Amino acid sequence: MTVTHSFFTTWHKECALIFVFLLPLTACKEQKTARPAPPANYVTLYPQEVELLVELTGRATPMRISEVRPQVDGYLYKRLFEEGTDVITGQQLYQVDPRPYQAALQDAQGKLNRDLATLRTQTLKLKRYGPLKTMDAVSRQDYDDTLAAQQSTQADVESDKGVVRQAQLNLEYTGINATISGRISRSIQTQGALMATNQTNPIAVITQLDPIFVDIIEPTAEQLRLRSRQTDGKLQTLRGEAHVPIDLILEDDSRYPLQANLLFTEVVADQETGSVIQRAIVRNPNKILLSGMYLRAIMHEGMETAFLVPQEAVMYGLDNKPYLYIINKDNILERRDIELQRMQDTFWVTTKGLKPGEKILVSNPTSYRPGEKVNSKEGRTPVADVPI
Repeated sequence: MTVTHSFFTTWHKECALIFVFLLPLTACKEQKTARPAPPANYVTLYPQEVELLVELTGRATPMRISEVRPQVDGYLYKRLFEEGTDVITGQQLYQVDPRPYQAALQDAQGKLNRDLATLRTQTLKLKRYGPLKTMDAVSRQDYDDTLAAQQSTQADVESDKGVVRQAQLNLEYTGINATISGRISRSIQTQGALMATNQTNPIAVITQLDPIFVDIIEPTAEQLRLRSRQTDGKLQTLRGEAHVPIDLILEDDSRYPLQANLLFTEVVADQETGSVIQRAIVRNPNKILLSGMYLRAIMHEGMETAFLVPQEAVMYGLDNKPYLYIINKDNILERRDIELQRMQDTFWVTTKGLKPGEKILVSNPTSYRPGEKVNSKEGRTPVADVPI
């Protein structure tokens, strides 16, 4: 076969044309490879002493509750208090119709007086029979009968005294008094209502609100950590004993002006929730805290060494566990799992997962990937040209 000059000419032209089309693609590839590392802001973390604050939920519980109930049957004659006001111990609240009980007391007192008179006559008769018995002027049988009658009447007198005392108590019970000091509720019974000693519902409730308890629900793991800190002497002390002051946050997110103090921890844990009740006490002079009110309790558990991680640096994985990116010495991102304790201003407090002097990525960390090389710059403010 003969190869002509035109064949080589045509082949060279086709190769040149292909080279012209491939040249831009090669240039694009080189340009893509040469793309500079994206900028990334970071902060350098060092451990510092921070106050350990633990936020939990709780409920206000009154120190004492008294259910006002009638102790005698009868018609409610009068109500002697204003609903929703403070009452004191011994203050009369209600008056039951006393007339039946006054009559019962008079009847019991009359029987007692009658038996006392009989006893007096029998006692005098027995004194006269004493000397006559020794002279055989009175038969032995008459003396014994008189002595037995006198002893029987004496027993009746003692019984009558008990009846009189019960009648006096019943008369006193017609005046229903407060057994504790506190704030009284609305009155369930109105004037003229028939009350009974065995009725199910109270006629009013007195609640002592000052001071008041706060029952705080704490996980058992947190409770064990608190006990450990107490054993290590890391808690505040008051009069030589461990002291855990507690700030209370109300339902409207306002802070209660007085601090509560931790009293004790229940000895039984809830098996279903894995939590335990801790009881605190706080003064409540203005009755702001009410029974059953929901509260957030911030417990001051002393100082500890921890890292303050900027809030924007923390991300969450598919397992809902927190992590962040570390910028190593080669400016390459490394993923690091951490444990978060709580928020303090715009920082997360953490004690595990970090080392002193490490650089933490803070500029839109979700835009980066582990192993990516960055152009790091110190500063917390995110930059605008972060890659999407």
